[in-house]
Amino acid sequence: MSGSSPGVEITGVVRDASGAPVAGAHVLFTDGPRPLPDIAALTDAEGRFSLGVPSPGSYTLMCRADPLLGPSGTAEATVRVEPGARATAAGPVRVDLTLG
Repeated sequence: MSGSSPGVEITGVVRDASGAPVAGAHVLFTDGPRPLPDIAALTDAEGRFSLGVPSPGSYTLMCRADPLLGPSGTAEATVRVEPGARATAAGPVRVDLTLG
């Protein structure tokens, strides 16, 4: 989901208030160092997601669960991708979101 330049991958898991993984939740960027209108992901059956970011900076992620597929709710987190980070560095940036 990243552009042609090497980026950094942000991965994580979305869980409900009881700690169970949430499938089919939408995870998207609401803020970043530049507009990111078309970068989003759906969580898999185990609540996992992966998003690529094209450049260093501070990114705000929002998660919205579909009440037709399971528990409803939203979650938000801000992730800092440091300058010089690469997709092949020490692995992806990890963030877990809990619906509230």
